[in-house]
Amino acid sequence: MKKADKRIKSMTTKKTDILEVCSPCGLTANYLTCLKKYGKPPIKKAHDVSTYHAGTCDVCGEKTSVTEPRDFFYPDFNLILKKIKV
Repeated sequence: MKKADKRIKSMTTKKTDILEVCSPCGLTANYLTCLKKYGKPPIKKAHDVSTYHAGTCDVCGEKTSVTEPRDFFYPDFNLILKKIKV
């Protein structure tokens, strides 16, 4: 079982567990985090400049372009992991 699969299956993560994230997962997690914390969508979805590289997303497990969670303002990925059922 892959490292990302174990994280998704356990449904519990720490902010340090997610090291690489794809754009769809980062944007979704940021959106859900802002709704939970502030009751409204984010004013800014992501940083204007991000460095992407080929890799595997630690949230969805897809092999795609990934970046660091900081580019999405360190959202709460537990909110999106509860929506993904493996």
